Amino acid sequence: MRHLLAVVVAVGGFVGAAMAAEPAYPLRPVRVVVPFGPGGSPDVLARALGAQLETQLGKTFIIDNRAGANGIIGAEIVARAVPDGYTVMHTPPGFIINTLLYKNLSYDVNRDYIPVTNVASGSGYLLLVNPALPVQSIMELIALAKVKPLSYGSPPAGNTLHLATEVFNQRAGVRLQHVPYKGGSDTFAALMGNEIQVLIVPPTAAVPYVKSGRLRALGFTGSKRLALMPEVPTIAESGLPDYVVDFTWNGWFATAKTPAAIITRLQSEISKAVQTPRMREILAASGFAAVANTPEEFRIFVQNEIRRYAQILRQTNIKVE
Repeated sequence: MRHLLAVVVAVGGFVGAAMAAEPAYPLRPVRVVVPFGPGGSPDVLARALGAQLETQLGKTFIIDNRAGANGIIGAEIVARAVPDGYTVMHTPPGFIINTLLYKNLSYDVNRDYIPVTNVASGSGYLLLVNPALPVQSIMELIALAKVKPLSYGSPPAGNTLHLATEVFNQRAGVRLQHVPYKGGSDTFAALMGNEIQVLIVPPTAAVPYVKSGRLRALGFTGSKRLALMPEVPTIAESGLPDYVVDFTWNGWFATAKTPAAIITRLQSEISKAVQTPRMREILAASGFAAVANTPEEFRIFVQNEIRRYAQILRQTNIKVE
């Protein structure tokens, strides 16, 4: 009996020590830096995820939009943050692409950050035109672009929307002229004002414009039609079978040297969050599907993405002037 009691006490002490070793995280608000302005897919998904994490953890997740320099400003903030898990970054792939385009960045993806998880991957983008443009299909757009100068807009060079349109140029054999803008809202205004004629954008922001008739959707860049707008054909089925672009995602990164236990906790809570009915609904409406892979899986994914984007940049000859 005395021996059994000793075992119980020993086991209890071990469990108690293990519980004490677990990080009491978060104890205060968590700052989520989104390196782009409000209203776009990264902002919408970050706010939805932050609200769900607040419900799960009982602490505030503050979405901090730090737009500028194609996401570089926000990335620098997180690289310089105290590595305690209270400043993290929610970002699309532009964060990775910047490291391939700019030679003098103050941060390094591998040195200054820890991949937490890929929150969700996108299924593609919508290609929009101004309703005044006399085209009703992708092939009509291509035919017009071959005889008349047309332009398209996107955020600064290297954004995935820029890449997606340059790949379209390459596969369609046309030369839509790139006009860079500061943010996504500027490109919508430019398209409606006929400053540009073509725009490839995430479904999140595009659907309201299309539903209201202010803009026309000619095609979807993914391999399958967008569930939210099944009437819009894919560009592949519209006459460009080798054009499928779905290379977008939204991931979380923490500052290098953030304790592993905090990284694990964040990933675990995000994994729970994206499986809730509300988050799944928001993701689907944005053309995304939940991923929430492990930090190690996301690290490997990021390395593969760096190689993939490097190849796309070489093929499209995109450079920063």
